[in-house]
Amino acid sequence: MKLSKWTGRYVTIIRRNEERTYSARIEAWDYDRERLLLGPKPVYIPLEEILKIIPADPGPFRRGTAAGLAPRPHSVGYVMNSELQFDNAVQFRSPIMIWKGDRVLHYRSILSGHDAHSVTLRTGERLEKQDHRFVVRSIRGN
Repeated sequence: MKLSKWTGRYVTIIRRNEERTYSARIEAWDYDRERLLLGPKPVYIPLEEILKIIPADPGPFRRGTAAGLAPRPHSVGYVMNSELQFDNAVQFRSPIMIWKGDRVLHYRSILSGHDAHSVTLRTGERLEKQDHRFVVRSIRGN
């Protein structure tokens, strides 16, 4: 039985032995153990207990990636000046645009750290703060 078309889709699962139904996203099918993995919290349901699978929309009670609405960068960018802005960009893994003069060096980069004079990118590249402009695009979630 080929069930891979359901992977990543939101469904409602009706089980044979229980009155409870599950509404979640199908993360994977475990064909070896004959069970289904629902997410984002790992819930395994044996295939023989599934009575019916119904396509469903993400519910209004779900937030973030659980609702299929991943946070995305806002269209407005801000030039980073203060240490707090750099700290927040590192902590929240915000996408950063890096300029040197009038040239864009990195359109979308992630910072892994910074100190008073330099910034370290996730790739390991170190850039001096005085030679570059760092523009952060805040993350817009739901």
